[in-house]
Amino acid sequence: MYILIRRDNFKVYANCSTYNSVKDCIAADPNIEEKDLIISKELEMRVVSRIVNVDGKCVYKNKDFWTQDFTVLTDIIEHYDEHTVTDIFGEPIDKSRFELELYNNRDQLARIDGLAGEVEYNINVGNEFISLFREECVKTDFKTITPLEIAQKLAPIISLVQTGSFREAKQVLQTIENDDFLTPERIQKYIAMMEAADVIEYATDEDFFYTVQENV
Repeated sequence: MYILIRRDNFKVYANCSTYNSVKDCIAADPNIEEKDLIISKELEMRVVSRIVNVDGKCVYKNKDFWTQDFTVLTDIIEHYDEHTVTDIFGEPIDKSRFELELYNNRDQLARIDGLAGEVEYNINVGNEFISLFREECVKTDFKTITPLEIAQKLAPIISLVQTGSFREAKQVLQTIENDDFLTPERIQKYIAMMEAADVIEYATDEDFFYTVQENV
């Protein structure tokens, strides 16, 4: 359920069951525009973000992309056919889904409160990431390796992702032995998603850890 609130007086303008009905509601009133409304959703709604790449760049849950100047993002919507927006499988994302994730991601990122909030955000994104990873496993026709073997290989990484420890998960993922499922391309895709989504501001630069490893 979506709740539309007027920005000028903060009164409820309408309730809509889907995002498409939100668009229809706004289009039906010549005296209102989308910029005049705050589009909110009830807490029970669960949106698992599927957008991974926009115009060849990984923007998965990325703070810089989703919170940039709103006119840039609305320009993408207005000229959507000129852009390439894809999910984790490289499949195209339609405009209505992009709009849904735009408002959902901006809302989540706006509610981050300090370092603890950054960690919580990473944890929530980590669970979404695992959902997409599991979907990719379910859709894969395994030939030379079993899903159980994949789960065993990735167990320490999954544990790190579940705690929002994307930087550490990336470092371990880079040491994973390749197989028919965990190809270099797929591993790099997962690393790019973690890098894009990580909102934590670390005290220690990431290069420090690689330097330590080289000197061990």
